[in-house]
Amino acid sequence: MKRIFQFLNHCLENQPLTIVVVSIFLGMATVALADYKPPDPPSRPKQPTIISGTRGGCSKNGKTKLTTLAPDEHIGQTVSTHPTFAWFVPEAESLTMKFQIYPDDVNENPQPIQNIELQTKPGIMTHSLSQDELGLSVGQRYLWQVVIICEPNHPSSAIVAEAYIDVVQESPDLKIALAAATNPVDRADIYAERGFWYNAFGEVVGCGDDARHRALMRNFLTDLAKIEASGKSKDGSQKSERIQQILDIEWKKLVCN
Repeated sequence: MKRIFQFLNHCLENQPLTIVVVSIFLGMATVALADYKPPDPPSRPKQPTIISGTRGGCSKNGKTKLTTLAPDEHIGQTVSTHPTFAWFVPEAESLTMKFQIYPDDVNENPQPIQNIELQTKPGIMTHSLSQDELGLSVGQRYLWQVVIICEPNHPSSAIVAEAYIDVVQESPDLKIALAAATNPVDRADIYAERGFWYNAFGEVVGCGDDARHRALMRNFLTDLAKIEASGKSKDGSQKSERIQQILDIEWKKLVCN
């Protein structure tokens, strides 16, 4: 609550309080924020082996880096064969980006089963596998990767972020619970409580200016930052810091636009 008033005061100093801002806060107040709970027991990812560039951002001056919005300290799960993937892009300039999915196997030269070219947009980006194409297989683990091509003539300058995903079977009790849900927020709540990160976050990310969705999205990211920090690894701590930076950026966009 203290954080809300800090940003509210910041906005009041720079522009009049509008009905839009008031409605956003009223909408947020009505949301019963769900907490994301990792699977029990969580699966620990191995060190990714498919690296085709460096980590960070194309701009050497930016503090926020290219970041997958998914767990690294444990492997995020989904019950969807066509899930939604999300990541944060720090670059304001439009650059070529590749979204790739690899099967998790011991092949020394794995080939992507998805290799899609996109254009970067600053902020949170998403990609959902089309229902018209072959999806992921239940019971399988995959490594997904986003690659920004900073300089086309210098492949080694590419920026990479990646995470694992486990596709699991939907249980009968989950089907029953989802059948009673009437909106994305309710479905996200159900998925989050059962440890399905990709389903929970996919329900609320990319929903425009809907205050309830954005509040729940930020709550999930806050949970993720805490989980990454709790792993006590250097990579986890760094990712937690990046997510906190992303939360600050998203919060300012919500309150002060």
